[in-house]
Amino acid sequence: MRKFIMGCLGVVTAIVVIQFALAEVKAGVFQDCSPCEEISECNPCDEVSCDPCEAICGTKKSKWFVNGYLEAGFFATEYGQKNVYYPKTPGYSHNNVAYGNGGYSFPFWGATYKPLQNVSNTGGQLNQLYLSVGKSVDGKHGWDFGGTVDFTFGTDAGLVQSAGLEYSAGHGPDSWGTGDYYSAFAQAYFEAAYKKWNVKVGKVYAPFGSNGYQSTSRFFYSLADTFAFVPATALGAYATYTVNDKLSVYGGWVQPDQFGETSDNNAFLGGAIWQVSKRLNVHYALGIGKNDQDNADTDYFVNSLVATYQLNKKWKYIFDWSLANYTAGATNDHTGTYGINNELIYQYNSKWAFGVRAGWVHEYSSADNKYTFSVGANWTPTKWLLVKPELRYDKYEDATPFNVVNDAGWWRAPEFWKNDQFSGGISAIVKF
Repeated sequence: MRKFIMGCLGVVTAIVVIQFALAEVKAGVFQDCSPCEEISECNPCDEVSCDPCEAICGTKKSKWFVNGYLEAGFFATEYGQKNVYYPKTPGYSHNNVAYGNGGYSFPFWGATYKPLQNVSNTGGQLNQLYLSVGKSVDGKHGWDFGGTVDFTFGTDAGLVQSAGLEYSAGHGPDSWGTGDYYSAFAQAYFEAAYKKWNVKVGKVYAPFGSNGYQSTSRFFYSLADTFAFVPATALGAYATYTVNDKLSVYGGWVQPDQFGETSDNNAFLGGAIWQVSKRLNVHYALGIGKNDQDNADTDYFVNSLVATYQLNKKWKYIFDWSLANYTAGATNDHTGTYGINNELIYQYNSKWAFGVRAGWVHEYSSADNKYTFSVGANWTPTKWLLVKPELRYDKYEDATPFNVVNDAGWWRAPEFWKNDQFSGGISAIVKF
């Protein structure tokens, strides 16, 4: 373990040194054209939006890209409880954490389970080492082809593993990883674009909920509970059609969190993204299909509605409503989970942002309610470094999943069991 930690520190140190060197080089290039401190609609420091130096310096941005990041942090619970891993059993996730920071796991797509939290381990952890390689596409002038391959390693990677790729049917012991650390191809897809059409074929992120897997895409260190019961990835093909500058629709055939396990694990995936106004954006995603994994023969219906409203230059509000229903064909048992996640973010200045999050989840079969509240911050001292401190509170209405077992896996007496828990931590993301 000491060698692993020292190796991670060595990688981080090397990346930091490289980034400082690159920052000096880039500063000199931009200084010849336009100072980075200049505030305008086109900031030369913002590589995503545009590069006003392009015409002057004669450079052209390549469609090929190689980038990534590393997120490591520390998270702790009120009771100091670590993860406890139980034997891998058919019908349960290959990396199922029965008890830990997240508490109970919710049923997922009728046949599998996955941890409620990405920060399930009390102590230091390497959450995500993420590498993305590919070529972007632009069909404005005709056909264009590209694709993306994203590889991830860390304590979070089990959340984006797919049956048939990173682990086999029945969730056997041959998965890519064990205990806390896993590996996965988060995405691997071919992409084609023509005019208003875009087609993706392969493994992609499923477009459900407001919290994505990538830590760079969400405000808080920990995940919202709604992430636990909607699919994280999908294998298949779907097309997106841009109706106009305000509306896009998409649809296709996918296997949710599967990689060709069986021909019956499939779903229709569809949705729409509507820019209602300059301030309001609405995204609706829908999945309908069947999953016969572990002979569950389950019909399911999953959807989510995410609304993002920019109140003003400083304040932003995000609303997420997600639902997953499933019915087992053999017994006709109906169950499901639904929940709401709310996030309010205040951008104090270019380096600091603060946020609060409140969530509620209801699970059908147990009729249990879970409530979550978080406060956090984002500190961005440089373009390549993001620090995320967070304090979190979780409470179950009826269940008592916290402080149930000790570090050795032995059950504590029921009087020690708790239905609520304070937790918190901090992570640092180094982009490269």
